[in-house]
Order: sequence, then C-alpha cells, then structure tokens
Amino acid sequence: MLLEVPILIGLMVAAIALAIAAKRASVPYNVALVLGGLLISVGHLLPGVPPLNPQVVFLICLPLLLFEGGITADLNGIRANAIPIGLLSSLGMVLAIGATGAALHFMLHLAWGPALLLGSILAVTDTVSILYAFRRAPVPGRLAGIIQGESLFNDGTALVAYTAIAAVVAGGQTPTLGSIGGHMLLASVGGAAVGLAMGLLGGFIIRRAEDPLAEIMVTTAVALASYVLAEEVHLSGAIFAVVAVVLGRAVAIYLPFLLLKLFKPAESIPLRWQHVFLVGNIKGALSIGLALGLPENTPAREQLVAIAFGVTLVSMVGQGLALTGALKWLGLFQQDKVALEMAGQRGKLIASRAAHVELETLHTQGLLPRAAYEHLRSEYQVNIARAERELRRISEQHLAEGAKDLLSMRRRLIDAERTALQGARRNGLIPEATAEEMLAHLDARMLDLEKVLHGGSASKDSKEHGAT
Repeated sequence: MLLEVPILIGLMVAAIALAIAAKRASVPYNVALVLGGLLISVGHLLPGVPPLNPQVVFLICLPLLLFEGGITADLNGIRANAIPIGLLSSLGMVLAIGATGAALHFMLHLAWGPALLLGSILAVTDTVSILYAFRRAPVPGRLAGIIQGESLFNDGTALVAYTAIAAVVAGGQTPTLGSIGGHMLLASVGGAAVGLAMGLLGGFIIRRAEDPLAEIMVTTAVALASYVLAEEVHLSGAIFAVVAVVLGRAVAIYLPFLLLKLFKPAESIPLRWQHVFLVGNIKGALSIGLALGLPENTPAREQLVAIAFGVTLVSMVGQGLALTGALKWLGLFQQDKVALEMAGQRGKLIASRAAHVELETLHTQGLLPRAAYEHLRSEYQVNIARAERELRRISEQHLAEGAKDLLSMRRRLIDAERTALQGARRNGLIPEATAEEMLAHLDARMLDLEKVLHGGSASKDSKEHGAT
C-alpha cells in the first residue's frame, strides 16, 4: 500500500519541524526523529499511515543505509588503523553475536535460533549518532578513526551473520556451528564476489561518464543492484535485552583488545578508549530495518521485532544523549586552545580574503566610488595582514600544532592532486596505467600522513597506556 500525498506531506512537515526543534534544543537529529515518530505513532497524529512492507525495507532501505556509511567513510583513516578495525569487525562481531545471543537465551528464554538471530540484529551500530557526537566533542584522531571504521565494517559482518542465521532459523532447522558457518562462508565469499563485480562495472562506466549527475546515478544503481543481486542468489547483499546487548558488546570489545595488547603491543588501545566503544554502541535504523526484514515464517518474529524496537529506542535516546557527557567524563573531550585560536584566525583570513576579492570585482564593474573602494580595501588588507601575522606567531610559538596544521594542509593538497588526476584520466589526457601508478603513489603518501596525524593525536594516551 502506497502512502497518500497528504500523509506524505504531513510526514515531511513533521520531519522538518523535528529538525528545527532538535537544532534549537541541541539534541541529535536522529534522536528527535525517533521520539517524534514514537509520539506520532502513539498519539495517532497521522492516521492512515500503512505498515512498512518488509521487502521494501530489506531491498531499498537497508542498501541505502549501508551505502551511506560506506560513501562517507574516511578510507585513509581506516587503512591507518586496519588491524584494530579488522579485529573488532571479525572476532569482535562473532563474540558480540554469540555472547548477546547466549544472554538473550538465558534471560528471556528465547530458543537458540531466534536468540542468535536477534543478537546479529542488535550487533550493528548507528554510525550517524557517533559522527554527531564526535563533531560536538572532538576526540583523538586515532580513536575516532577506529570507531568509525569499526561501525562501518561491523554492519557488513552482522548482515552476513544475520542472513546466514535467518536462513537456518526460517527454514525450520536447528542452528549448529556447521550450518551457520556454511551459510556465512557462502554469503561472505559470494557477496564479496558480486560486490566486486558490480563495483568494477560501475567504475568502468563512471570513468567514461562526462556528466556528474550520471556518475551519481550509476553509483547509486551499483549500490542497490549489487545488494539485490546478492539477495536473489541468497548471498549477503526490554531492559533485560539491553543488558544482554551490553554484556555481548563488552565481551566483543575487551577480549579482542586484550589479545591485541598481548600479540601486537604497538597497535594496542588505551583502556579508557575501550570504554568509548562500549558507551558508543548505539543502535539505530539498521537494526530496525533488519528486524522488519525478517522472513514472515521466522519463529517468534513479532517478539524479535518488538525487542529490537525497544532496545533501539532505549539505546538511541539514552546513549545518544549521554555519549557526549561520557566522553567528557573519560577525559576525551579535547579542547585544544591553540587549535581553536588557529581556527579562529584562519576563519578571519578566509572571510577577509573572500570579501577582498568581491570588493575588487565591484570596483572593476564600476559599482563603487573610488573613495569608498580605497577605504574598504585598506580595511580588509589590514585584517588579512593581521590574521596572517597571528597565524605565523602561533605556529612559531607552538611548533607541534604548526606541524600538525601543515600536515592537514598537505592532506588537502594530496586530495586536490588526486581529483586532478582522476579528471585527466577520465578525459583521456593521461593513459590509464600512468594514472593508476600516480594515484597509488598518492595513496601511499596519504597513508603516511594519516599515520603521523593519528599517532600525534594519540601520543598522550599512548604514554599513559605504556606507563600502566
């Protein structure tokens, strides 16, 4: 059943109103949407809204949610922290699903199949809430990179486990390690093959497309097509329950990081950083989408959906609102006065130069009298000179911050080089092989910069961790 136009308009108006209210109240937008949706549903403020079709959720909403997380990911930060991210998204996710499922089995007396299935649904993390909290509370760069990378990759791991367990449970089979493992292996290898093939095809088309709109359409089509194709061939494309999720997450975080400390000390993570992975384990739209996408013949489906909704509500509202405070309590809320001062002077410099350029344009077009032009030009030149002088002073007095700022500028310049090379390759100005070689060199330079930047931001915690 399709949404009628008045209902659709009503939902859009409600979303806009919630966005404005969330901004004024300094509340995360996604939290406001959850509370607003709950109010609309309970109060029947928009009667006539049809129930969501599980197939629509599973084949349209989920691919877009996963794609949004991937397209906004910081690939250089992920590569710089590949070892801890890989450990958390593999061993950590297996431990999380197993421990959460076991806790749900014993606490809520769910059968093992539905319990493990619900564990996979509740193992994913809402990346949007984490990014919002990190924008408000800047944390060490390496910590932010690991959490963002882990929240991205654990979605894929949890979805593979979800698909495998759901196939076993919905088929009426008793879940065993062999049956679930076989489905997960098939879903992982097959899904990766489908995704790689569709990605190569999309890249081939994009490199030969001249229209930016066509590139966007191809990218979106590839994301949806790869997911749907994988699903077609069966590949991967409540307070007690909250306690179970927390216990499962704790096992999935502290045990892998303990192993990392024992076998790879150079990549170890400070203990107070590890607490952030537990506090920041916020559930969101992906968990709800997975619950709604359960096959109709899944045992205890209504109970699983209800628990998933309850846990998501408690997690998103409670943890979403408390995450910033928890970061402050853990001492990870970085208020670098030097960095803030540099940012302020840089903002003045950017604004003054932009105004100066516009002033020259107005003068060239004869829209300003000579006297007014000279007065304003002198004023903006003074502002530009003052900002430049302050930036030099700060960099000379705080060498570490100046070096970090220089590294950040180098990263932007490398991004500019990459964009230019990609454009030249697309337009046939340089051969494909030459472009690939030069882009690989840029990637290596960027990876070195990311390691330096993340290492510098983590130096204090690394020293503290080494002392303990």
